[in-house]
Amino acid sequence: MAYVLVGFMGVGKTTIGNLLARKLGLKFIDIDEQIELEMNMKIKDIFEQYGETYFRTLEHNILKQHINMNIILATGGGIIENPNNISLLKENKINIWVDTNINTVYNRIVNDVNRPNAMNKSFDAIKDLYFRRRSRYNEIAYISVNNDDELSDCVQEIHNFIIAEEGN
Repeated sequence: MAYVLVGFMGVGKTTIGNLLARKLGLKFIDIDEQIELEMNMKIKDIFEQYGETYFRTLEHNILKQHINMNIILATGGGIIENPNNISLLKENKINIWVDTNINTVYNRIVNDVNRPNAMNKSFDAIKDLYFRRRSRYNEIAYISVNNDDELSDCVQEIHNFIIAEEGN
């Protein structure tokens, strides 16, 4: 069973996942990084050449391939755009919704060329997408953590939760 980090782009899933994996002695896989590795292309290039639907299929295949492994798995912010991913994630025991406030998110992702769904988008457009996705993250999350303050506090909170769950 994977410990899956879900949440909007720019909330810190990759950074938290790396730190958490080291702390727990587990392997870390970032789905977006895995796609880039397997395709030998950047996400933005996949979007440009093949489109978002193709990317979402790749994303689903990577999720399906890794969800039953004992790893920390970071998903992309749009993982919940595919109903097949929602089904897979609902079957997973521990999905951790990482969140932060929309202003922080916007400042992290605005005009990031590696985030096709954020490029050239206004604050209101990003905010709308963020709020459209929130209910789906909540639907599949076992716990929710906030990454507004110290990153180490967020990692420790998730670590403590996982250790407590393993004891049950």
